[in-house]
Amino acid sequence: SSGINAEYGVMLQRCSGSVGGVREQMDKFISEAVSSDVHAMMCALIESFTRVLPLCSPDIQRDFLIPRLATIGVSNSTISNKTKRRDITERLINAYKAILCSYLTPDTIEHYIVPGLQALSVDAQEVVPEKYQTIDIMLKEIVAKTAGGDDDGDLKGGQSRTGTAFGSKVSGFFKKK
Repeated sequence: SSGINAEYGVMLQRCSGSVGGVREQMDKFISEAVSSDVHAMMCALIESFTRVLPLCSPDIQRDFLIPRLATIGVSNSTISNKTKRRDITERLINAYKAILCSYLTPDTIEHYIVPGLQALSVDAQEVVPEKYQTIDIMLKEIVAKTAGGDDDGDLKGGQSRTGTAFGSKVSGFFKKK
């Protein structure tokens, strides 16, 4: 697992300026990991994303890493093996802690963060109930911050825009081409 983790972490760090081909490679990798239930790969991927997230530009975070972590979070509820589901849930909690330390636009919060945390909350209740409160606090904090956002994407003053069409943003990520 650590070899896979290091390999994809290095790839993400090196490609932070040129995302085109890497997006396709990573989407294919994620799709295969989700569809073939390659647990070690999925865990390594989440850990890599978590580690490189603070090092990447806001564009790569917003357009690449965060949507894919949200999609993994939503798909996690389909895992029938509770041990594997717990492993992924715990790693996603760490990933969301890293995400919440990043600059987030209201659109990213609305379409990826809130729905991702909501899905993670459901999983936590079932497989890591001792961490449910942590997720609940993160969700409440991000909704409160968004309630103070303005039209420039700066989270300081304005209206809440949470809770809309998450599925439409990520539904195409894992479709086979």
